[in-house]
Amino acid sequence: MLSRPKLTEINIVRAIAIIAVLVIHATSGATQLPLGTGSHAIFFILNKASLFTVPLFIWISGVVLFYTYYDRWESGMSRVFWTKRLRKILIPYVLWSLFYYLFNQFIFHGSIGFDVVHVIKLLMSGNASYHLYYMVIIVQFYLLFPLMMTAARRSHRFRQGLIPIGIGIQAAAYCFHHWVYPLPEYASLFLSYSALFAFGAFMGIHYAAIVAWSVRYKSWIWSIMLLAGVAFVGMLLLHEYGLASIENSWFELALLLYCMAIPLCCIQWGRKLLESSSPFGTALSALGGASFGIYLVHPALLTLWDRIAPDQEQLWLYDLHTVASILIGLFGSWQLVRLYTSAQRKGSAN
Repeated sequence: MLSRPKLTEINIVRAIAIIAVLVIHATSGATQLPLGTGSHAIFFILNKASLFTVPLFIWISGVVLFYTYYDRWESGMSRVFWTKRLRKILIPYVLWSLFYYLFNQFIFHGSIGFDVVHVIKLLMSGNASYHLYYMVIIVQFYLLFPLMMTAARRSHRFRQGLIPIGIGIQAAAYCFHHWVYPLPEYASLFLSYSALFAFGAFMGIHYAAIVAWSVRYKSWIWSIMLLAGVAFVGMLLLHEYGLASIENSWFELALLLYCMAIPLCCIQWGRKLLESSSPFGTALSALGGASFGIYLVHPALLTLWDRIAPDQEQLWLYDLHTVASILIGLFGSWQLVRLYTSAQRKGSAN
């Protein structure tokens, strides 16, 4: 079986997603600036407009898994897949959870303790640091992947219905959580992101056809993305300023449309950048390749940088600090990843 062409543009999409992660985390404090200030409005908009990032990373996982395995999947591959993938994700997850458990104690309390039961609870929930819940979601999708792949290979109806099935599961989970009974750790459940993973799975199977379709309807897709994004952020602004009372389901619907359209826009832009052979595209591709390491390490850098945060009363200085947070978190983490990768190569060479 011939392998499919490598999806080089996926690293561009990863780069966009990891930049959005840094924007969210670096501007989180600035969203608490006084209402009515220009600084609050700008950082609030940037923060909320970047909320596509976790759905985008989950979509990427769906694309890569189904693109890679669909043509060669056999039912006996489940155990090998789980062993390989979970080792790559679980070991870093446990190690970095322990690191942040100890690091945050030292930074915020000046002492270190170790409670085994508490650590186990943190590992189960992904709450050792504010960014690690994503790893818990990915592990759930890795556990589900062999079942989904087997069903997609065997059933034409399931394969063609992946997107509506994913949207249906996510909508049902939201309705139950919102109107019936709150689901524990809802934000860390695969149910919250099933639409994006299913969309990624469908695209992984039909990649070339969907890319061609998205180019044909490019103006519609970009329009939907922009309108949904503006609607989502606009409603949040109205709520923030107390100008409107909007039922939460409208936020969820706008965000879903926004997050479903953004991957296709990112793919189109990524392919265009790579075709132009621009240095910017090459840099973004390298950034995307380092995104997992940046994701793991950046909260530590941001925590250290925030130790010298100016008072919010010094608005212009706080603005500069916030912008610097994005740059330090992104490029500082990237440099650490490059140093680690370089040391690994030297170690393996010796």
